[in-house]
Amino acid sequence: MNKTILIFSFVLFNCFLSFSQEKDTVKTLTSLNKSAAQFERDTLLKQENSPLDIGDDRGIYILTKDGQMQLRILGSVRFSLLYDLKDIPVKNNFNTYYIPVGEDSKNIPNYYGSLNQTRIGFEINRQVGKDVVFIRLETDFNGQNGAFRIRHAYGEVGRFLVGQTWSLFSNVSSLPTMVNSNGPTGSVTLRTAQMRYSDTNRKGTRWAAALEYSRPDLNLQQLDTTGFSVVQIIPDVTARIEREGIFGAVQLSVAFTTVSIRDQDNNVSNFGGYGGSLSGDLRINEKNKILYQLTYGKSISHFITNFAGTGNDVIYNPNTGEFDPVDSFGGFLAYGFTMTKKIKANASIGYADLSNEDYQPGNSYRNSFSGALDCFWQIAPGARLGVEYIYGTRWNKDSSSGSAGRLQALFYYDF
Repeated sequence: MNKTILIFSFVLFNCFLSFSQEKDTVKTLTSLNKSAAQFERDTLLKQENSPLDIGDDRGIYILTKDGQMQLRILGSVRFSLLYDLKDIPVKNNFNTYYIPVGEDSKNIPNYYGSLNQTRIGFEINRQVGKDVVFIRLETDFNGQNGAFRIRHAYGEVGRFLVGQTWSLFSNVSSLPTMVNSNGPTGSVTLRTAQMRYSDTNRKGTRWAAALEYSRPDLNLQQLDTTGFSVVQIIPDVTARIEREGIFGAVQLSVAFTTVSIRDQDNNVSNFGGYGGSLSGDLRINEKNKILYQLTYGKSISHFITNFAGTGNDVIYNPNTGEFDPVDSFGGFLAYGFTMTKKIKANASIGYADLSNEDYQPGNSYRNSFSGALDCFWQIAPGARLGVEYIYGTRWNKDSSSGSAGRLQALFYYDF
């Protein structure tokens, strides 16, 4: 209830703000577009937009009297609901890792509704000499247990970016439009704190490199002794290269990470990890396209959305008393098509896999698969309704399996 009050209070505040400003300080979107060139950032750099991001044609634009700074207030009220035929412990997204197997699989229907995906944000463009400083802050309520969290918080000037946004190991432009907020099984949708440099060569190939912070992930509860903790001594090193042409775009990303584990005597053990990802889209024509992503790595499981928070970067070997790296693989294939001017749909399949060791118990996760059908209808400018059916299966090391399906819908209005 408190969240709902906060959301609608913010909407009312925005409405009040838009009508209470002096006429010479607030301009319409049309008038702002006429002078947009003065705030144009480097068009050679990649603009990273995920499928359900708030469009540039939404928001309240405020221009200072001197014309040197523009503020955009943006938000989106999002209501999601779902219906499960089986009891799945995670509600805010459909993650095949958490599909119950064996005795834990119970045919108990569940209905759930949430406003957790509701977003509030600000964007600032500031003319500083010949450069434009861009700052973005965007938040939502989709943290753990519905907690308020930061989605994006970064500043950008020229080729440099500092703050939290999409990891270079991600490629959200290759994601299909889905009601499931995590995207297809096996996808990478990680946001990290980072320092990034980007550029474009003479042939139009974009590239970027960054130092990122993404906390390594392992399950310390499996240890017989206490006193172990995870630290990050060396930042992640990531890079990507992307080429766009007439028929689509392709991106190759790499990540090098270090997992550091401190024991009860403050001794630190370091384990190197690495990974690569190939992603992009293939445009068949104006109404049809194919989207894809393939990711493989060692000790980088937390980059793949299905394994984030599951403790599978490295696992403890009770026979040797050491930690072993875990190989992980994820990928998806999606086909998107435009049915009418206001209705778009897509079909997607995804797969995620973890390597297993002999000493792991039989109920350890081995792999999973899912398929989804999504359809989005644009009710009015800024308002859309999405409906999705998704079905997935999880297999354990001992070949036991469990399956689950979910019917869910998302209504949102971007203001």
